[in-house]
Amino acid sequence: MKKALFLAVVLGFVVFFSLSVLAITIGFEPVSQEVVVGDPASVNLVISGLGDYSEPSLGTFDLNVTYNTAILDFTGYTLGLYLGDISLWEAVDLSWGETTPGTINLAELSLLSVSELDSLQPDSFTLATLTFNTLAVGTSSLDISITALGDAYGGSLSLDVQSGNISPVPEPATFILIGFGLGGIGILRRKRKG
Repeated sequence: MKKALFLAVVLGFVVFFSLSVLAITIGFEPVSQEVVVGDPASVNLVISGLGDYSEPSLGTFDLNVTYNTAILDFTGYTLGLYLGDISLWEAVDLSWGETTPGTINLAELSLLSVSELDSLQPDSFTLATLTFNTLAVGTSSLDISITALGDAYGGSLSLDVQSGNISPVPEPATFILIGFGLGGIGILRRKRKG
């Protein structure tokens, strides 16, 4: 009885720690950024928690990123090279880009073998880089919804999703002009009182 209980506890610890080691996450880097209105902003869509040049490796993904069109204007994306080089037909870009205002579809399928993907992918890498123009002051969240995510064998991967945001801010010169204007008004008020 004691031996069975001991084995159950040891097995429980092994399962718990093996599952927590492979916590796969998709999110943005940087998670949050401030950009002057009118300037471009870029974010990397990063996956982490895979095997470090070993299984599990990523074989395919299909996901949507949503954002606020009143604050950001999507200008393009670039897929990373960790599922293979698209120009060499090692991977296929199946992305639709901006499907509706405020929604970007990104999808890629690797044509590499399991061993090639394992030797190519570190535990964390960039899936894609998204570029936006900033239109107005405010904060736009970047939210991810997963349609499909598969390992090198085609099996489904489970993961945690982390949102991000981009916050366009007024140009610093605007604050300086406002400061001079308020200072001038203050000086004029003092002169009139005196």
